[in-house]
Parts: sequence; C-alpha cells; structure tokens
Amino acid sequence: MALLTTQQAAERIGVSLRHVQRLVAGGGLVAIGPDRIDADSVAQWLAQREGSRLRAWEEPTAWAAVALLEGEPAPWLGQAQRSRLRSALVGLDAAELAARARNRAEVHRFHAHPRALGHLARDVVGSGATRGVGGLTAATDRLDGYLAASALQRVAQRYRLDPDPAGDVTLRATDMPLDVVADLADGRRHVLAALDLAGSTDARERSTGQRILERAIGALRG
Repeated sequence: MALLTTQQAAERIGVSLRHVQRLVAGGGLVAIGPDRIDADSVAQWLAQREGSRLRAWEEPTAWAAVALLEGEPAPWLGQAQRSRLRSALVGLDAAELAARARNRAEVHRFHAHPRALGHLARDVVGSGATRGVGGLTAATDRLDGYLAASALQRVAQRYRLDPDPAGDVTLRATDMPLDVVADLADGRRHVLAALDLAGSTDARERSTGQRILERAIGALRG
C-alpha cells in the first residue's frame, strides 16, 4: 500500500492540511495512522474531479443530468430546474460534467472474497463501467455497482467486505430510488457508465468515459 504524509496529500490535491483532515473525516480520503494518507484514495479523489474546481450538483440534480443526457424527462425536478440544467449541460465539456455530477452517489471501495462477487452482484444495480462499453473489455474479476445508501452497511457486513481503496468492489451509495438508477444504467447512450469510467484512475477507462460523455452532450446540443 502506497502512503503519503498528510502534507504530501495536501500538496498533491492543492488544499490545506485542515481541508485534508476534513476530507478524511468525511470519507473522501483514507487515513492510515495519524499522519499517513492512502495514495490510492488521493488518486481516486483527483480522478473524480479531473482538476475541476466546479461545484458539484446536489444528488437529485446530478441524476437529472444523467436522465436528460439519456433523453429521459427527470420528473423529480421542476420544469424550470430542468430547463436551467439543460442549458448548463450544453455548455460543459466531459471532464466538467463528470466533476459536477460526482455527488450522484458516495463511492466506497472494498476487498471481497472472489466467491462473493457473484452473490454480491445480485444486491446492486450493476454499473455499465464493467460491462465493456466503449470498446473496453468486460470485467469479470471486479464489481462496480449502485445500491441504496441505507443498505450499504448491511451489504458490507453480509459479504464481509473489507474497506480497501484499491479493492475489487466499488459500491456507489445513493438516495435515488434504485428503479430509476436501474433504468438509467440501461440507457442506450451509456451516460451513467461513462460517468463512472470518467472518474477512474485508469487513463484508458477515463478517456473512454469522457469520449462517451462528449457524444451525449453533443446529442443534447442537437
């Protein structure tokens, strides 16, 4: 496990020591001891933002952005909100979109026994990020999926998941109803999968996600 001092983490992210401490307290970064930060958690934090200083949307707005880019109505927002959001979307590039939509779910990473992956997959809405979209190879040795925030602890305990920033299980906890998440995960434009990929620390996955997002934004522009 690669480690950074708190000072090194702050310099890499470009924030103060106090801000790093707040990120650790909020679960955004993983602390190992009193003055060590897991380097993978720093890399993942940065990948989710791609250097953007844009403020993230609230969760309902982030999910509405996914819906609008898929050509769906997003009825949980009012008409005026949807109109403003549509106008904002057409002015973004892929990296900005990924950064602004990051609050659609809280990302947790774990290590799981290989035999647990198949059973765990039935308890989550699978992310298209592992299905081989955009020419990527479908993943069979890791799991990436969405679940209700209220179910996260129960699922982690049931499958004896160990928190691990470099683990093979990514669970994205959300308060959006899972039937809505499932519909959007199956969208023909693969917007949700692309957002997940755009937040990857793997350069090829990230560029694939951004390419798919650019196409979706272009389609919205008409």
